[in-house]
Amino acid sequence: MTGRIWQVVIATVLGVALLLGLGAWQLQRLAWKEALIAEREQRLSAPPVSLDAALKEFDADRSVEFLKVKAQGTFQHDAELFVLTTEGGVPGFQVVTPLASKEGVIVLVDRGFVPEPLKDAKRRPDSQPAGDIEVTGILRRHVQGRGAFTPDNDTAGNIWYWWDIPAMLAFAHVAPDQRVAPFVLHLEPDSAAGRTLPSPVSVDENLTNNHLQYALTWFALAVLLIVMSALLIRQIRRKGD
Repeated sequence: MTGRIWQVVIATVLGVALLLGLGAWQLQRLAWKEALIAEREQRLSAPPVSLDAALKEFDADRSVEFLKVKAQGTFQHDAELFVLTTEGGVPGFQVVTPLASKEGVIVLVDRGFVPEPLKDAKRRPDSQPAGDIEVTGILRRHVQGRGAFTPDNDTAGNIWYWWDIPAMLAFAHVAPDQRVAPFVLHLEPDSAAGRTLPSPVSVDENLTNNHLQYALTWFALAVLLIVMSALLIRQIRRKGD
């Protein structure tokens, strides 16, 4: 074989090896993602655990995301927080209320959505249950971080564009030495949703899983590279005849 053909062969072998490696990596990611989805579905379908059990799981550094948790305590309605959002194209707020649990832990509870005109609790009677209450919610870790184009939170107006947990706790007058659960509980929609406010909204539980498609794409590119290289070598040989 000529030197040029050897160059094509070597480049093809290296390229195919790279493409096959990327495809294999995507298959590994596929297995990981499918296991994660199965684990999430199992948690969402399982009976709720107590707040104390969830805290112990978290302290043990176990995976607790999307765990169903049941908590008992008293809502601190005077410290309601309002996270700007939309629901079905309607602008409004997620109502986040601190719960003083029976375990002595403050838990931020996302109680659901209210349209913008009903931000004031006086306009939504019976939306602030008093006394001891039991809630069941989906556990999500504290999400912090501000996007590049996200505006500053309006603490004076109690309008939050992003989850700044320390600032939220300070706004809610939670003492620095008070134990705070390192997660948010998102209340589950139930038969009362739509008739009472705030209206609990389903937590986004879907995970994008395109890894098989990506793997097939890399493998197809490897095959295409082999075919194109074979055609190029054939052309080089014809010119050499």
